[in-house]
Amino acid sequence: MNALVYRGLALFFKNKQAVVGSFIGALIMIGLYVFLLGDSIVKQLSMLSDPQLVIDTWMLAGVTGIASASSTLGSVSQLIRDKERNVYTDFMISPIAKSKIMLGYFLSTFLISTIITLAVIIVAECYIVFISNGTWLSLPQFILLILAGFLTVLCSSAFMFFVASFFKRIDTFSTMTSIIGPLLGFLTGCYVPIGSLPEATRTVIQYFPLTSGIVLIRRILTENAFAADSSEVTQAVKEELGIIMNYSHEVLVPISILLLSSIFFLSIALWNVKRIEMKR
Repeated sequence: MNALVYRGLALFFKNKQAVVGSFIGALIMIGLYVFLLGDSIVKQLSMLSDPQLVIDTWMLAGVTGIASASSTLGSVSQLIRDKERNVYTDFMISPIAKSKIMLGYFLSTFLISTIITLAVIIVAECYIVFISNGTWLSLPQFILLILAGFLTVLCSSAFMFFVASFFKRIDTFSTMTSIIGPLLGFLTGCYVPIGSLPEATRTVIQYFPLTSGIVLIRRILTENAFAADSSEVTQAVKEELGIIMNYSHEVLVPISILLLSSIFFLSIALWNVKRIEMKR
């Protein structure tokens, strides 16, 4: 299994197209922010002491979350390529347990996305401090941010692994990823502030699994940006930007959604693979 994990890592980072493709969703969000939405949102938040810093941290939290999700699309595609080239079949008829083979694919996807997400977190933090004139996260905040990113990557990897288990051809999967990648930005409330959307749409976004991870990342990354403002002012802004949601518990509920969704999607993916193999 370790060899399969290493193989997945090596093949992904040698494929420049796959690496660049992992950032498409994040690049779309940055483009929307810089060329379309940024100035108008900043003007709407003029009641804050530093609205530009708030929007920068909010945008970078979304970039981090989207990168953690979109990077799994490129890494999990190796499973489809192996199916198409019959490498996957060779693995399955080997003496190695099928469950270990599938976990090897999953772990390589998870590790690739974790590496990319950590890199984005570091770049985002440097941007906040050196470009937006914000402050460094404290050590406890940074650890919580890493844990939130870890949970988001876990859920993203399980979800994409579940999706990939139904595909056999890379061209079909690529068509799907070209749609689902940008779509994730809307389903997680990253491209447009959640408060500006209809109530029914907000409800769907609120309980979409990956939204929970991005909400946790937003809460941590924007915390210092609101430090100089009163809670009365920031409450409405946080609800508008999707930094807080109408959960019964603002931390426990999103963590539970991420963990339960990860277990559910990974279990269904492994069951689907087993079902397909039994038909051979």
